Amino acid sequence: MTSAVSRSSPRWAARLAVFAALLLSAFSLPAAAATNTEATQKAIQFLSADVASWTTSQNCIACHRQGAAVFGLSSAKANGYNMAQTTPSTGRTILGNLEFISGRIKTDQKPAGNWLHEGTAYPNSKTSWASFGLAGYDQYVSTQYSSSLVMAANWALGIQQASGRWPEDHSGFPVNHGNVPITARYIVMLAQAKQRVDPAKAAQYQTAIDKAAAYLRANLNNNDTSVVGDGMPYIFQKSWAIVGLKAAGAGTNNVNTAAITTLANQLTAMAPVGGKGWGSLPTNASNDFDTGITVYAMCLAGLEPASNARLFNAIEWLKSRQAADGSWGSGTATPDIPTTFASLGLACFGDFSVEVSVVGEDTKMFPIYDPALQETTYTFKVKNHGYQADTYTLSAAGGLPGWTATLNRPTVFLASGAESTVTLTVRAPANLLPSLLSEVTVKAASGGAPGVSASARVRTYTPPPPPVTGRATTTSILTPAANAQLTIGQATLLSARVVDATNVVVKGPLKGVVTFFVAGVAIGADDDADGDGVFSLPWSLSTDTWTVTGAQDYRAVYSGVTLATPPNLLGSTAAQTLIINAYPYTPPEIIMGNQPAFIRETTLSVWGFVKPATNGAVITYAAFIVNGGAPVVVTPEASGGLVYTPVELVEGPNIIQLTGRDNLGGINTKQINLTVDRIPPVITIQSPVQGQVVGTAIVDVTSLIDEQTPTRVETQWVNSTLLEFGTGTVTHPVSMPNFGEQGILVRATDSAGNVTEAVVHVFVDAGTPTVTTDPADGATFGPRANHTLPYVIRVSSMSATTVKLGSQMFQLPRGGGEIQTSVVLASGVNTLTIDVTNEAGRTVRATRTVRYDTQAPTATLLTPVPNGTASGVITLSARVTDALSSIKNVAFTRDGSSIRAGTLQPNGTWTAELDTRELLDGTHTVDVWMTDAVDNFVIQSFSFTVKNNP
Repeated sequence: MTSAVSRSSPRWAARLAVFAALLLSAFSLPAAAATNTEATQKAIQFLSADVASWTTSQNCIACHRQGAAVFGLSSAKANGYNMAQTTPSTGRTILGNLEFISGRIKTDQKPAGNWLHEGTAYPNSKTSWASFGLAGYDQYVSTQYSSSLVMAANWALGIQQASGRWPEDHSGFPVNHGNVPITARYIVMLAQAKQRVDPAKAAQYQTAIDKAAAYLRANLNNNDTSVVGDGMPYIFQKSWAIVGLKAAGAGTNNVNTAAITTLANQLTAMAPVGGKGWGSLPTNASNDFDTGITVYAMCLAGLEPASNARLFNAIEWLKSRQAADGSWGSGTATPDIPTTFASLGLACFGDFSVEVSVVGEDTKMFPIYDPALQETTYTFKVKNHGYQADTYTLSAAGGLPGWTATLNRPTVFLASGAESTVTLTVRAPANLLPSLLSEVTVKAASGGAPGVSASARVRTYTPPPPPVTGRATTTSILTPAANAQLTIGQATLLSARVVDATNVVVKGPLKGVVTFFVAGVAIGADDDADGDGVFSLPWSLSTDTWTVTGAQDYRAVYSGVTLATPPNLLGSTAAQTLIINAYPYTPPEIIMGNQPAFIRETTLSVWGFVKPATNGAVITYAAFIVNGGAPVVVTPEASGGLVYTPVELVEGPNIIQLTGRDNLGGINTKQINLTVDRIPPVITIQSPVQGQVVGTAIVDVTSLIDEQTPTRVETQWVNSTLLEFGTGTVTHPVSMPNFGEQGILVRATDSAGNVTEAVVHVFVDAGTPTVTTDPADGATFGPRANHTLPYVIRVSSMSATTVKLGSQMFQLPRGGGEIQTSVVLASGVNTLTIDVTNEAGRTVRATRTVRYDTQAPTATLLTPVPNGTASGVITLSARVTDALSSIKNVAFTRDGSSIRAGTLQPNGTWTAELDTRELLDGTHTVDVWMTDAVDNFVIQSFSFTVKNNP
């Protein structure tokens, strides 16, 4: 059991750390009672009602008011906001208001495809706003107005100028100012309309989009402020440029993406003035309109409030200015302007939002007449753009008969802001004919918010590709008829006929394909292999896969064909409305047996129940399907509908579906998602490190866990933490009651029961070293050779130590030991400092003194008085002192002879008796012989006079 290296980078941890820091920074902002989601919900409730009421009272649509609102409300629906909320002033739901406003936009469209304000006023401006709204509605809500969108797109082609711009024809600062915003809106409209037309028309739209994007890029640094100019000095113009460039796509060599990044960086770098948002110009005070449109642009640029402080603070500031009724600009002459664009910006973010895009090529070619089976793959990126973690169900629809399109995973779980890739594999039979076109739509549907989804489309063709020049064709839908009523659970036939400009019926094969779309989803295609001049496709509206109801766009798109003998046949499109009704019965009841979300085994016994839910219905079919494979047909038990079977799973994500069908056409499918995980977690013990010495009885053990499933982490059997996302860092305090080397066990168990253990060994020394010396503290020494004293230091310590004595350094092993060294003494009191540091970093200091006495004692003769006169028997008396040590002995002589020992008196003097009569009168000496405790010796002589005779 050892520590290990991480197998992947836990990016979400960094995101959480940044988001926490941003939350702290928000404390300086004005208090806002609502969360982002709550503020946006209030905003769209007010906006939908306000615009719907205004539309009714004025009996018209304004240049900007309805189009911008429809786009913002549609975006809100796509991001999981509650569209069923009622607005009392209109008596409708938010969705009802949206349907009313968008329906009025459709009604006011002119036969030419444009919109007019009054008389012939403002066709360019009004059409840009109206079609902008319909583009959002078509993308996010319903395709029932796709034909109106295409009409507007065709009209717009005719007014685009050579420079690539669409000229603004209405002066109204700030919503209609300059040619950049209007051009951006037309790009958005054309990009969405392109999804609804044949390849030849789509190529025309793309050419217009590319010209317009080049125009925007060319004017990034244009500071023209005029209403008819091409500049973008204003903040709202830079924001609109991002909106347009985003809709235009990445561009050749990612030129549009680079321009978006440049603009987003400029907006981020602008210091806020008079608030936390943006103003009309970088030096102007923040306002709601510019802040709202900029928040939307930065959302499209891929920035997120969780990781961008400028955006986060702007959103918080914008929320703080919202009125209680959900509006902005209360009391101003035009509150609809700040409210519309604040709502548009906030609605771009939501609890539940998903983006799907193609990574790399979205169109690939299969060879013709190749005897081998054909296969290619496409990569899709799925990004969670919402505030909440979510699980997305992935599906692929469309293609040609005999072709298959399968995804490598059925679901994907993503934390907020996270993204992942999925692979679509398209397979086709051998010996493919020329001029085939297969379109497949990959959709990611939110599990957290029903109705929230996103999709992207790829195309696979056989050469030659559809032409962009040639003879025009006309496509007509044969079945179902316009406004036909279809019911979910029933089958129908989608069919169309194509004729060329000379009214000759186009008959297959080898004459291209017709792809059928309903509600923007590619249902499938046909190449008229039987040559009867009818392109047809049976379609069953299964109750388990089709949920869209109401009026929906139904179109047949002929690809066109490049012929060996000109003229080529151009593509064409027919469109009409289908009314799709909900399934009138209750589909079969499906109950899936509970299974763990994560397992180790690849064989599993699955079970469930399939029962009719409508009186008189009987189950005619039931099957388990694993990962989109061949159905495993089962027969429900008569008593309760129990079904069961063993199935084989693959390592990684698996989806197990149980499908039941009754005799009334009802189909229902339930599924469970489970992951076969045979890879144990990876543990990296970050601290303490292997072999580390710790100096406390409580040690914080920090472990990094790398795992894809919820994982329980245990440290030393006592501490336990559950990492819900599998990957993360855990710190546990561990008690270490014993000293010396010990092991710490970290155990990680993932949700599938895979276990990894890692051990880190530490050396525990929670004590303090002890120090003794020889000689002991305070010892006194006399003169030594070279003034050098042998010195012994003894250390007792659990861990190894470093000993410092003056400039000398010594190392002792664990357990301690003895150091024999020497010190050079100076006369007097020597202070020795000994610092001992153990491996745990704990230091103890010992201070020792050594007295080095090199000076002899000194005497003061008290009797006789020096140079005085004495007679008879006297007592010699002297006071003897030593600066560093004590006096060992004192003796007296007279005139250097007749030594006699001194006696120490209680008063500290030394005495001896002298009979002066033994001496001749005259001058003599008294000699004091002195030895101190360290044997320093000296004789000190004093003169005195003896006078015994007169």
